[in-house]
Amino acid sequence: MPAAHQQKYLEKIVINGKTFSHVKTREYAPVSIYQSEDSFLRIGPKDLVLPELNLHKNLLEFGFPVPTITSEGEKDGKYYYTETSLGETLLGDIFWEDCKKRDFVSDDHFKLLLSLTETFARAQIKTAKSESAFESFYYGIHMDYILEELPHLKEKIAAAFEKAKNRLSASPTVLTHGDFNAYNFFEKGIIDFGNTFEGPAGYDLVSSIFHTYLFPKGEGFESTRRYEFSTEHRDSYFSLMNDIYAQNSFPKLSDCINDFIFARTMWSAVRMQKYPKVQAWRYRKFETVLENYLSNGDIVNLLLHD
Repeated sequence: MPAAHQQKYLEKIVINGKTFSHVKTREYAPVSIYQSEDSFLRIGPKDLVLPELNLHKNLLEFGFPVPTITSEGEKDGKYYYTETSLGETLLGDIFWEDCKKRDFVSDDHFKLLLSLTETFARAQIKTAKSESAFESFYYGIHMDYILEELPHLKEKIAAAFEKAKNRLSASPTVLTHGDFNAYNFFEKGIIDFGNTFEGPAGYDLVSSIFHTYLFPKGEGFESTRRYEFSTEHRDSYFSLMNDIYAQNSFPKLSDCINDFIFARTMWSAVRMQKYPKVQAWRYRKFETVLENYLSNGDIVNLLLHD
């Protein structure tokens, strides 16, 4: 699949009399996102866009905080659908502005993340089923890629995944976003469900808090950490999520943090060839997390501190 910068797209598209301007084209799929004043447009090959549209409709039925669909159809041999805007600024950028002035995300803005995540978690629970889906989880967290990119760690990675499977075997299977973090949050809802998979409940919720710590601090990298949460933020977050899980007879989320950090660190390390400095940093971070996960080390503090 050609990378986004090699894919052809129109700068502007008119749908139902409304003009949409190009925002981005996905790096690993020829699906483009466009924006008007109050709407977004997704357009691409029908075999890629239609499943996303059907998924979006299901998300709305379950009560996920996602945009309302306003139209769908075909244009110039491609399929599209339009949806309402959820806001003008991504929560990740709001957090970034916070952390230019202080050490941590502001309490008020953290409450936005907490509210959205609570709505998401309660909707996600409605998708739960008892059947395990570790094959889907295997590919969702990019086990296949990590084994190709770091073959010298093959045996340890396989052992760690088996450990995670055993520890997460009691967790119900839920529809999983896959890249659940503040850069897919607007103030009114959550976007980018294009890479969903089925996996053990909790992966998304742990990813939301710890994703930011998978970026290096300091200069000299292609991208760096933009925001951090305080200890109080993390404690209040997992207290709420534990309560939600207890209400639904799910295993305690805070007991599974290490398992999901291992999985998320693996996910973050692969397919980073365009960013070699961050890739090298993430490879080192993943190998350290892997060793500590296998030896029952303190992965949370390892991740929080470079």
